[in-house]
Amino acid sequence: MKKILLSLVLVMSTASLFAQNQKVQSAILYNRHGELDKAQAAIDEAILNPKTSESAKTWYYRGEIYLGIFGSEQYANLATDPLVTALESYTKSIVLDTKNDFSDDSKRKVGNAFNNIYNRGVDRFMKKDFANALSDFERLIALTPGDTNLLFNAALASEKLNDNAKAVKYFNSLLELDFKTAAIYQTLAQIMKEEKDTAKAIEYLVAGRKAFPNEVGLVIDELNIYMIQNRQAEIVSNLNEAIKLDPENATLYYALGYAYDRQKNEELAILNYNKAIEKKPDYFEPSYNIGAMFFNKAVELLKEANKIPFNQPKKYDEAKVKVKDAFEKAQPFLEKAHELNPSDVDAMTSLQQLYAQTKQNEKALAMKKKKDEATKQPAEGAKP
Repeated sequence: MKKILLSLVLVMSTASLFAQNQKVQSAILYNRHGELDKAQAAIDEAILNPKTSESAKTWYYRGEIYLGIFGSEQYANLATDPLVTALESYTKSIVLDTKNDFSDDSKRKVGNAFNNIYNRGVDRFMKKDFANALSDFERLIALTPGDTNLLFNAALASEKLNDNAKAVKYFNSLLELDFKTAAIYQTLAQIMKEEKDTAKAIEYLVAGRKAFPNEVGLVIDELNIYMIQNRQAEIVSNLNEAIKLDPENATLYYALGYAYDRQKNEELAILNYNKAIEKKPDYFEPSYNIGAMFFNKAVELLKEANKIPFNQPKKYDEAKVKVKDAFEKAQPFLEKAHELNPSDVDAMTSLQQLYAQTKQNEKALAMKKKKDEATKQPAEGAKP
């Protein structure tokens, strides 16, 4: 009796396997005759059955059928993304194909599908469809996690989507794979600044400078953080580093002059402002700032002079000479600044006061008139 039962079980098992294999065979035949809807139904049923789901043949033909759906206008609505399904199916077939019955064809078709999805992702990215572009790149990353092109594109798409977590993840994956560019470090630092983690931002920039010691952009980005934090020593240090890398950059000399200006280091401030002017003769800001430094010094000296008692005329006269000297040093720089930017009210105001203090009355009146014209409000009802 037991033998009979065993035989019956064997027969039933064999019959079940035959039935499932028939599903695969039916799918192949339907596909061959272009009946992709019936082919899809048959192969999907075979995939769900444990008896055929571990067959390389099943997965290979699933790839064939879904690839056919991808290329068919008539059956395009049968699957959301048949190209991805085809890629996954061929990949699974390769894994299961211990006898290499389908491996060569599967590998070739995996390559074709991979390239199609990659190109589609790039096309979507260019069309600003960043979400679907990222989806394409991520599907391919799952198959080839060390592909730097895919990781870079996924990072860029994530950044465009403001998905900082993913952007950081993919950019860091690139760094771990020794795919390093100055732009990656700069982008990571910028993301960290957006996340209010300036310590991490500086960490990325320092690492970037170590990897790319001649990249002035990294120095500037680090400098900008220090300027926000008012870290004067680091500001000066970074500016000097930047100037070594870009010695013809007038802006860097101006910024260094400004840093020394804020530190009340008059000598070094003026030295670097003048270097900025030397590199860029039409540079308004350093010309104005030197003039303002001497002008402000003259005003302070004048205040001190006015405190001198009337019974000390000699001391007062000596103080007034210093005031006059400071105003005279300020004049050519403020006049140059006004020449470069005739509409700047601050420069006109300083010059008007300077001319008045140094008894250049005609110039003072002319500058006052100019300033009044520049600051005159339009009449009521008139168009500005």
